[in-house]
Amino acid sequence: MLPSVSVSDSLVPTAWAFAGEEGRAVCGFADGRIMTIAAGFVVDFPGDDEVPARYDHLQAGETGVWEGALLTRTPNGQFRRQVFSLERDDPMVMGDAPIRLADIVRTSAGVVLVAVDGAGIFHNRVLTWKTNMLTGSRSLRSRGGAIALSDVDVGSRNEFVRLLVNDTGDLVLLVEDDGRTVLLRRDDTGEFSRIGEQDLAPANGARITSMEFLAGRVSVAVGDDAGGLTVWFPVPGVGGAASRLEPAHHLLDGPAAVTALGASSRSRILAAGYDDGAIRLFHVTSHRLLGEGRHEGGSVAQITIAPREDLLLVADAAGSELWEVDALHPETSFRTLLRPVWYEGYPGPAYVWQSSAAEDTFEPKLSLVPLIHGTLKATFYSLLFGLPLALLAAMYTSEFLHKNARARVKPVIEIMASLPSVVLGFLAALVMAPLVEDVVVEVLAVMIGGPFSVLLGAHLWQLLPRDVGTRLENMRLIAVLVALVGGVLASWQAGPLVESMVFAGDIKVWLDGRVGSGVAGWVLLLLPVSAVVVGWANVRWGEGLLRARGRSWTLTGLGLLDLARFMFSTAVAVGVAVVLGWLLNGLGWDPRGSVFDTYVQRNALVVGIAMGFAVIPIIYTISEDALTAVPDHLRAASLGAGATPWQTMILVIIPPAMSGLFSAAMIGLGRAVGETMIVLMAAGNTPLMDMNIFNGFRTLAANLAVELPEAVQNSTHYRTLFLAALTLFTMTFILNTVAEAVRLHFRGKASRL
Repeated sequence: MLPSVSVSDSLVPTAWAFAGEEGRAVCGFADGRIMTIAAGFVVDFPGDDEVPARYDHLQAGETGVWEGALLTRTPNGQFRRQVFSLERDDPMVMGDAPIRLADIVRTSAGVVLVAVDGAGIFHNRVLTWKTNMLTGSRSLRSRGGAIALSDVDVGSRNEFVRLLVNDTGDLVLLVEDDGRTVLLRRDDTGEFSRIGEQDLAPANGARITSMEFLAGRVSVAVGDDAGGLTVWFPVPGVGGAASRLEPAHHLLDGPAAVTALGASSRSRILAAGYDDGAIRLFHVTSHRLLGEGRHEGGSVAQITIAPREDLLLVADAAGSELWEVDALHPETSFRTLLRPVWYEGYPGPAYVWQSSAAEDTFEPKLSLVPLIHGTLKATFYSLLFGLPLALLAAMYTSEFLHKNARARVKPVIEIMASLPSVVLGFLAALVMAPLVEDVVVEVLAVMIGGPFSVLLGAHLWQLLPRDVGTRLENMRLIAVLVALVGGVLASWQAGPLVESMVFAGDIKVWLDGRVGSGVAGWVLLLLPVSAVVVGWANVRWGEGLLRARGRSWTLTGLGLLDLARFMFSTAVAVGVAVVLGWLLNGLGWDPRGSVFDTYVQRNALVVGIAMGFAVIPIIYTISEDALTAVPDHLRAASLGAGATPWQTMILVIIPPAMSGLFSAAMIGLGRAVGETMIVLMAAGNTPLMDMNIFNGFRTLAANLAVELPEAVQNSTHYRTLFLAALTLFTMTFILNTVAEAVRLHFRGKASRL
């Protein structure tokens, strides 16, 4: 028999509320008094000589009942006794009118008590207890006030049937059975005021029959007499507007009116009892129906989930039943893993990965989409940086570089593959990221000015007299390096000027959208595309112009014409990018907020550069081997027919080597997809869903490295991480399968040459 406590000699409680996870209850009476009751367990460890001999048979973990207490044998052989206790405090006088509604919650400031009496007075108190260190006695302290509901524009009906207070004690819901709900908010002075009114009942006119806070007392489940079950939670208003309750989750409709709701104290599991005796168990976040049954006693009056979520207590007027619950991993479903979910506090459905937090009532967010997105984002930016460099380097060393120089250059690049990922990640995070943060514009200028200077140097090389060019043939590589270094230095020096003219003097402020327009962003995005298109048109029609002029012009004259064509094409490419950027910006499309946004030190740009250096050796080596493997008689035939080395490479060498080049690209892609340490150290390790090159991300591989060692074995989190590993394997398997199919296609075409 559990202990009981007398709350009044002559009065029956007219209102009561429980805060089970805090072990507190409150009772209101018709004379306007309120009493608080504390429930708990007293634990001690009696000696073997104190425990009757009939309990000696208990094994470790087994429990028996001894004089109204639970007696348990601990793993080390001791007995542990747990006695349920109830303690009441002295009643508090709220007023003369009977207490109609009450609720209670523990906050950091104390226990918040709210109540409404029959006179339409709203009472709020903050309760604290002080223990005398000498006598051990406790004294209750109360502070707060009372307001008339009519004074806060609530109305004069006073037909509220439910009163709920949230986890912080700052938001109060006054609910009528037709769904009309008045929201009261506590301000900085501690006074409550009305912030709005909402209808929580469905549009079909059903009436509310049951309400219950979920774990954490933020989301509230609302059941109606039509069997509907909806979960609401407050969402911050836009532009300073007051918070509003939003119907975030609509669960499966029941067969009859919802008469009882019970929420788990540790997760988002919700039990619902219905008027026809039906019982259902839901997980709110995943919208899963975990199980259902039927209570033989008829309409369910009360339903409660045990703290360990292994038992379900169902009660009616005649008695109660105890049901066993086996709900394994209810948080996961196809919806929570791969679809947007509306989580507490979010303005709408979103893809979120957040597996842990400081609160026990935390709502796990286990969407794999941000991790897949981060993996693809890291792969895209690393290949965007590394793939062109590796392929162009392989083409140059195999077709243009002298064999002696190639014998020295290739091993040096291959040695780069031996650099440990952790070293590259360390350098990227602690050296490169802080450096790039201070010179963002200079880095962007170098990425554009470096290739331009090499191309410009190549056109200037054509102006050399034939005999001079022949004598300096062995200096071609040095000339390329001089042009590259000169372009890098010039671009670096021009960085501050570009930042002042293009980005309103501060690129970080420009990225936040506080100054300037989006034209500069569009130019950065469109310039590579326009350069490729203009370059293709230049090759398509410009070559014919040079051939027509070549019969009568000197070699120097053709070089000047080719230089003029290059400069004109450059101006056209820049002009097209500027015009299109201006038009798109005029239409209201600003790339800031998507591809460009707030600058974070450890971002995709840094990861792209670091991972680019990691994939370059692999792509370069395989590509160079594929190009070198093309039979020399094809080269000789092309050169003998009058084709230039560049034409020979593009039209004769690359087609039969395409299968090898594609394989190199795919192996580099697989290397980037599975990279762990670089992205772990240099990407910020934040699972975000955006393409902002100046923001961080988290990949599948990095997430496994971070969270798997700390995950509880066989937990939902632990199993989801293994699913993430399977997802990573599936991605690489699909990529390799497609790559092999494409390689065989190119190989078949090459075999017919």
